[in-house]
Amino acid sequence: MEQTQERLLNVSAQLFSKQGFTGVSMRDIARDVGITQAAIYHHFSSKEALYIATVTYLFEQQTLGISEKMAAIDDPAQRLKLLVSAMMEATAEDPRFRRIYMRELLEGDEKKLKAIAQSAFTAFYEPLYALMGELAPNTNPQLLIFSMTGMIFHHLDARKLAPHLPHTAEGATAIPSLAEHITNLILHGVTSS
Repeated sequence: MEQTQERLLNVSAQLFSKQGFTGVSMRDIARDVGITQAAIYHHFSSKEALYIATVTYLFEQQTLGISEKMAAIDDPAQRLKLLVSAMMEATAEDPRFRRIYMRELLEGDEKKLKAIAQSAFTAFYEPLYALMGELAPNTNPQLLIFSMTGMIFHHLDARKLAPHLPHTAEGATAIPSLAEHITNLILHGVTSS
């Protein structure tokens, strides 16, 4: 990827994750990258195209290499454990994707959601869908994916609240502990966790 294009995507990710699609102008992005607005259009045909490319870029950065690592593991439970841990670590390290994703779900713009689903999620979604079907053949794999994602995102954010609540065990909000908990919950349900 060209250096200017990568800078554009990183700056856009920072701005879009903090201010949302409507809160950011192409002028803002150009100013923060240090280029002209016209130069942005050399790389992206519109603000919408830049936005979709930004979300795709962030998602690819977060899932980079996870599919290959999962494919090398035969045991589906171990693949799930790797997936949950890797997603938690990547999302904790760079929360921009999580912020944009949650904002899009809350705003519910069907056109953008469809573009994001097709552009960013499809390639990674298929192995996830297959894994969930393998782990729980009598359930809806998509619902398991959404449940897993919801738990990952919520637990990462709830780490800020947990120390202020009674009964928070030391180390309980560390990523390895959370990943283990989520994996066990998905594999065994509430009664076995």
